[in-house]
Amino acid sequence: MAPNVLIGTGSWGHNFGIDQVRDQMAQLDKLNCREIDSAALYPFTNPGVAETFLGEIGYDGILVDTKAMWFDGGNNTLTVDAVNIFYAHGPDHVTPLKEQAAAFDAVYRDGRCARTGVCNFSPESFAEYLEICEKEGYVKPTAFQGQYNLLCRGYETTLFPLLRKHGISFVAYSPLAGGMLTGKVTLSGNNPDALKGTRFEVSKDNLMGMAGRNWYDKPVFHDAIRELDALCKTHGVDITEASMRWVLHHSILDGEKGDGVIIGPRNQRQLDSYAAAIKGGPLPQGLVEGINGLWEKVADAAAPILVY
Repeated sequence: MAPNVLIGTGSWGHNFGIDQVRDQMAQLDKLNCREIDSAALYPFTNPGVAETFLGEIGYDGILVDTKAMWFDGGNNTLTVDAVNIFYAHGPDHVTPLKEQAAAFDAVYRDGRCARTGVCNFSPESFAEYLEICEKEGYVKPTAFQGQYNLLCRGYETTLFPLLRKHGISFVAYSPLAGGMLTGKVTLSGNNPDALKGTRFEVSKDNLMGMAGRNWYDKPVFHDAIRELDALCKTHGVDITEASMRWVLHHSILDGEKGDGVIIGPRNQRQLDSYAAAIKGGPLPQGLVEGINGLWEKVADAAAPILVY
């Protein structure tokens, strides 16, 4: 079963105004989407605005998940008493894990979330976190959010056995490797003019673009994308659509286990592209085999992407 689709709010309030948000929210049915992924720090260039927008627009009938690096009050910007999933936005290497687990247990028992989760923990730290929860009687996280796409599959062997053992769902972000799997960076020859207005625009203010380049702007990934592009052309499938359909229909993600994938369309063209991929169904077997063959070539280079 294909994973659930969630709308991400990381661009809301950065290059995405409230009128665009309203328009996107009105089109959720196109994406078979009834769940939103947000965070107190979104957008990173203007923290809090994404949740303020969401609170102003309203979200009746839609599940809202959020994340925080720290917290000392309610979900004020969301104007809601409780959320669906409340995540630790990332590993806290200063606060002892036991204190972190206790804090999330308190939030859960206070009725401020239906579930708890973590993002970007190492498999080793997450295993320790779960052991602490079991020993102390704290509520265990039931969701793990992490980066996953056809160029970043390390969690399949390092994390998923632990998740399946404990019945924990996985929610994937960056299914298109932050835009790298559109092919624009590679196929333009990394041309700054061709990348204006994209996630990989060359700019000192483009924080997410710089992170994406640090992860994926490497010869081995460019080689893989050129090979992927050739495979897609052979089978008559757009490279962006193929990358998304692989995640939805051929990856380790399983909707029956509660797994999900977060998408973040920043304009109507991207939203329509995601909608086409969601409706597109499984890929031709030959293309799937070719895509799966890329992982062995990039696995070593992809390992640092999952280190936080």
